[in-house]
Amino acid sequence: MLPKIRELIENLNNSIKYCHWKSNFALTQALSGKTDVDLLVDRNDADSFRALMSKLCFRPAVANAVASFPSVEHYFALDEGRGELVHVHAYYRVITGESLVKNYRLPIEEMLLENTWEVESIHLPAKSAELVIFTLRMMLKHTSVVELLMLARDWKHVREEILWLLEGGQVDESINLIRDWLPAVDPRLFSECVQAIRSPAHLLRRIALGLKIRSSLRVYARRSLVAAWWDGLTKFVTMGIRRVIRSQRGMFPQSGGAVIAIVGPEATGKSTLLAEVRTWLGEHFAVQQIHAGKPKSTLFTFIPNLVVPALRLFLPTYRPSRIETKHASEEKPDSQKVYPIISAVRSVLLAYDRRALLARAFARASNGSIVLCDRYPSLLPGSPDGPQLSQFPILKDKYPIQYRLGSIEKKIYEEIPSPDLVVLLTVPVEVAIIRNRNRGKEEPEDFVRLRHAQSSNLEFKKTQVFRINTDQPLDKTILDVKKAIWKAL
Repeated sequence: MLPKIRELIENLNNSIKYCHWKSNFALTQALSGKTDVDLLVDRNDADSFRALMSKLCFRPAVANAVASFPSVEHYFALDEGRGELVHVHAYYRVITGESLVKNYRLPIEEMLLENTWEVESIHLPAKSAELVIFTLRMMLKHTSVVELLMLARDWKHVREEILWLLEGGQVDESINLIRDWLPAVDPRLFSECVQAIRSPAHLLRRIALGLKIRSSLRVYARRSLVAAWWDGLTKFVTMGIRRVIRSQRGMFPQSGGAVIAIVGPEATGKSTLLAEVRTWLGEHFAVQQIHAGKPKSTLFTFIPNLVVPALRLFLPTYRPSRIETKHASEEKPDSQKVYPIISAVRSVLLAYDRRALLARAFARASNGSIVLCDRYPSLLPGSPDGPQLSQFPILKDKYPIQYRLGSIEKKIYEEIPSPDLVVLLTVPVEVAIIRNRNRGKEEPEDFVRLRHAQSSNLEFKKTQVFRINTDQPLDKTILDVKKAIWKAL
């Protein structure tokens, strides 16, 4: 059991009426953090439960419109021992049925909460009570083609769970619970459904029984059959589209999305850490990753940017990295240093593209997404990805074009929204040089030293900056980054 889950269970047992009610057969996976922890909580304890979750640093989250259901709350916490997110579903009503629609609200909360037993100090519904909800849920899944396709994939687990629930001969007790709590369901029909899953009966037989169960439960339906069918179809199509485009889940932190920038000198591990963080957060939340150092062209800059590869080929000395390294090594006064006009124009176009990219990122974060940025502009002149033209005093009379372009570039960077968090990766310069030699995209040593010096005093307005030394074991670095990000969400 993950320490964070153990802490939660210990506190729940002290004051709140609850049970871990959904798929108790897979309880071990839930307690190890491999699946969600599904808790049915007494509505009378709702305020106490929310206060407890806040005390234990569980953050509330909301599902997007496609995945949301009434009477369900989502909470996440970081288990700092393993760096994993613990996801808790808190149900205040039994909303069940087909997995995509959950069209039935069954008034059996008290039945589940009153008939419990304990495993590893966790309150579980008695097998007789769980058999009721499990059987009804499985039979309702037989009433939809979409659900049947999904059920076929998990049928082995369904059979294992029904056999586990029947080990103590629970059918008679379950029938009594049906009579007391769900009088609309014929006890004989319920018994036939249990046997149909256990045997199992022919698919057509199970479908027929499922349709009878659905008819019996119509008084508990949340929507009409047509509305539920359309809702299920919509969600199924949406799931398919997301799978094709490899979109992640759509949970949003209730406190809102965030723009998180990971910055640092060359060879500090930005790409590796971004991949780890995206996988970690993307398992549950809507996450997007962008590269602020290499923004895509906008309509305004598309044509000019087409000639950039040619300029790099025929004018290699005009590349920004070459110019910066050259200027840093020169001993003449700063007033005599100036960017060539071609490079100055390119710097302004790059600033324009960055502003457009980060404005879109800010909009996505405002709508709930978490946006991860590889690099981020600093306001410090001459800093990596920051304003370049204003790092040297430009004489307006002598270089009027560069002077004007420098003013435009500076203004563009000032208009870029600030990130919500900056994770600044640091490493000793000698370590960065060694790492640079050992990776595929080696940069000149002078450039690595220059970037390292430039990145030591980055400015990000009033944004909180977490400095993390990556000259340590990778797993420790990853955990430090996760802690910093989770604290900011």
